[in-house]
Amino acid sequence: MNPRFPFLPLLGLIMILSLLPGCATVDQKIFLNYAPADSAFGRHEGEIVVSRVDPPSSVQNSKGEWIIGSINNVHGVHQADLLSDRSLGEWISDALALKLKHAGFAATSAPSLPATVSRGLLITDIKVSMEVNEGLASDQIKHELTFNVNVFLNGAKVKTFTVTTSDNSTLLTDSSETKEKIMLQSLQNAMQQIIPDIIAQIEKK
Repeated sequence: MNPRFPFLPLLGLIMILSLLPGCATVDQKIFLNYAPADSAFGRHEGEIVVSRVDPPSSVQNSKGEWIIGSINNVHGVHQADLLSDRSLGEWISDALALKLKHAGFAATSAPSLPATVSRGLLITDIKVSMEVNEGLASDQIKHELTFNVNVFLNGAKVKTFTVTTSDNSTLLTDSSETKEKIMLQSLQNAMQQIIPDIIAQIEKK
């Protein structure tokens, strides 16, 4: 060690560590997928139109990717974004239409509900959050999903259902696949909650 510059070895170590991969937190892309969970809601028929109102919080970056969550450091300070090619509104409305099709309905999606729609569902008040707080030994993922489904029969709104799911996990390591599984499970739980209520309402005698 050079006695005139005792700090040089330490400075060199700091420079080497700064060049190692993984030192900087970068944006992470995840895929918003949906596959219906196994469930039996009986066999039904009839047409249903599904529409939605996208939340004002929906934001895209300069590349056109949707910002759906945040990655924070150990102090909770934002470091990077969670991104997806699909908007959260599209993800939820497509899942609802698919789930209704599996129950036997002829479900279609539309930008808005026709004024005299026989059976219509309007998804509103969509709020979805995912925060990843990266710690020294583990990461904490906080996720919440909530939305309303407004039921329309013969052009008139007859009922509004609210569904909420959440997850709070502490993991030694997390990956994009882990986040995708959490989001998928959350939406599956939401559909399990809401589909029986929708069917009961539109088939009420």
